[in-house]
Amino acid sequence: MEEEIRHWIQQINDETILPSDIVAFNFGLFESEERYCIYLTGSKFYDESDDDWACDIDFEPNRKYLMLASGSIQNMNWKEILYKVKNIIFNFITANADKLPLFVGKIVTIGFDDGDLVRIQ
Repeated sequence: MEEEIRHWIQQINDETILPSDIVAFNFGLFESEERYCIYLTGSKFYDESDDDWACDIDFEPNRKYLMLASGSIQNMNWKEILYKVKNIIFNFITANADKLPLFVGKIVTIGFDDGDLVRIQ
């Protein structure tokens, strides 16, 4: 799962020309009928006291969605999945800031749809 998330983020970074007014990104998670999914959206607005900012979608990359491999997370609960995916994204973005300019200076959060958001950076 880690390699597929890293590859997906790198592809988005490499293929995207980001509008200059995007200040925040949210990695959303949800469970489909078959497996868990992650998606990325961006917003011109961020409010740390109100997670509804993430509903104001001003940016969607071409590769918005990634279906997560079901085998590696099959026996995990939603909190474990959130924690694992959050750590993968944090470690990748932090360690590769020079190769991921899309995220430099931006707020980055993660959370399940209809749940609380957790700030990554």
